[in-house]
Amino acid sequence: MTHSPSTQTIVILAAGDGTRMRSNTPKVLHQLAGRPMLRRILDVTDVLSATQVCVVVAPHTHADIAHACGDAYTYVIQHERRGTGHAVVQALSSLHAPDGNVVVLFGDTPLIQASTIQAVIADKDVHHALVGVLSFDAPAPHQYGRIVRDEGGNVLAIVEAKNCTPAQQMIRESNSGIMVISMEWLRHALPRVTPNELTNEYYLTDLVALAVADAGVGAVRAVVATDASDAYGVNDRIQLAEAERLLQERTNRRLMAQGVTIIQPHQVVIAPEVTIGADCVIWPGSIIVGTTTIGSGSEIGPHTTIESSVIGVQCELPHCVVKHSTIQDMQTLAPFTVVTYRDSLLTDKEEARSRGIG
Repeated sequence: MTHSPSTQTIVILAAGDGTRMRSNTPKVLHQLAGRPMLRRILDVTDVLSATQVCVVVAPHTHADIAHACGDAYTYVIQHERRGTGHAVVQALSSLHAPDGNVVVLFGDTPLIQASTIQAVIADKDVHHALVGVLSFDAPAPHQYGRIVRDEGGNVLAIVEAKNCTPAQQMIRESNSGIMVISMEWLRHALPRVTPNELTNEYYLTDLVALAVADAGVGAVRAVVATDASDAYGVNDRIQLAEAERLLQERTNRRLMAQGVTIIQPHQVVIAPEVTIGADCVIWPGSIIVGTTTIGSGSEIGPHTTIESSVIGVQCELPHCVVKHSTIQDMQTLAPFTVVTYRDSLLTDKEEARSRGIG
């Protein structure tokens, strides 16, 4: 089989201990808008149509992660956690493609969007670079690695925060960790990465300087994220809550741009998977999650919960709970109606009223 330069192999680094979560649940399986963080990233890989997705996991989290995410992916165990470069080395022998790109993602960066990764891939490929990097703007000084460029704007290196000179500490352009690397070159370059003198870990970012040394200026491209939340990482429950807020804002903005009215968006929870038709009105206190579809012109809330249901057009659901059910077009449910696990259309309005709790 011949692989074109646009062939994408994806490696997701998900072997971190996640000790700051204070939980028996692996960090990457903590829920974000109703789905595990890692599942959110795997959803992105589905959009990218990767030929292979390899997930690097720790020995003690392997079973839980594989159970939660399924057998459509390749799982590689990283027995020793010795940095990002070391993690990709563990995966390398399990990658099938001889060429194309390797896209490196992180299991605790769940807000990354497929369009952002596609932009990095396109920029790398059109400039025939060896490495593409997603960067983002952060007020300096900060704790992220710095993108170091020459006077012409060409990327020369990525310097970790702890290794920065005073001048480099003031660089705003930051490394997200997300990289796109030419597979054929990666197989030759990774063995040349040496452990960091301060941490004794192998950093994937060292590939940037290696690429420049091998192929000269221009071998590395960096694309600045238009939405800095693409690079947002989650290490504890405080950051998880912030990621939830950022994802919710993104979802609400998209829906409102598509013609949905959301009254007081900060008081509404809508999962990214939910589909809502134009001219719908969503009132405060409403929670809409799962694989829910709402027809155009419907009015939801206030304080209505809908989970994995189909709501017809021009329905009214004030103060209701609907789970795993289907509501026919142009139905008005009485306040405090509860409808759960109904496979058929709700055609008898009085039956719905009788299921109310008020």
